[in-house]
Amino acid sequence: MFNLIQLFLRLSGLFVFALLEIICFVMVVKYNQTQQGIYLNTINKGTGFFYKAAAEVNHYFSLEDENYRLARENARLLEQISNNGIDTLRGTDTAFAEGRPQYTFTVAKVIKNSVNNHHNYLTLDVGRKDGIEANTGLITNDGVVGVIKKVSTSLSVAMSVLHRQMRISARIKGTNYFGSYVWNEKRMDTRYFYLKDIPKHAVFSVGDTVETSGASAIFPGGLMLGTVDSLERDKGGNSFIIDVKSKLDITNLQYVYVVNNLLKEEQEALENAAMGEDR
Repeated sequence: MFNLIQLFLRLSGLFVFALLEIICFVMVVKYNQTQQGIYLNTINKGTGFFYKAAAEVNHYFSLEDENYRLARENARLLEQISNNGIDTLRGTDTAFAEGRPQYTFTVAKVIKNSVNNHHNYLTLDVGRKDGIEANTGLITNDGVVGVIKKVSTSLSVAMSVLHRQMRISARIKGTNYFGSYVWNEKRMDTRYFYLKDIPKHAVFSVGDTVETSGASAIFPGGLMLGTVDSLERDKGGNSFIIDVKSKLDITNLQYVYVVNNLLKEEQEALENAAMGEDR
């Protein structure tokens, strides 16, 4: 207690000076209209700055919630479009048999994404608890991203479309010419791919759309993959060599959609049974 009193006495001059400064400041602001205006203007600017900064910070942190909400809405729209498209092509109600669509879409957040390797993968924040299974497709509004390969309780890992072993069944839109869509690794550009095995007698041109064929049990048909950027005839074979430019910027992914074909097991079992009869 004695030390505290000594400290107060030693700093009493400073306390008195600070008190007098405060009194003078209050009197100047209170009785001098010019200084009062300057003071109020400064305070308004200061509070305005902090309110604006607080609003921007709040907006930044709310963007993720808004982006997730939009992603979920897009998933519902994709589900409707994909299933309606299948229904229209078949001319029947098969896609909605037993009161369910053939395809469902689940929103997933990308938490890791490699793009600079020969074999690239993505890690997602969804797993078995979210209904995710291996060998299901991964897409965005701009194109195909990859295929889920491993699933844990809360996470999953997908083989990226930027992977040497990735093959996607694709076609030229408006035709029934099918081929394999693969990454053009030699271009050193994540936006360029090959479309292989399109026969030389096929009729198409630069700028035509390339889309999923629907021939596999993983992706619905009609999903945008890119556009024909250039083409030439393979001198040593009977097909075209087609460069495809993708609209997808796979280096800048936040949310993706996991595509689950509810008839996948039935389709694969039937196809395997048919192939088994030929052996």
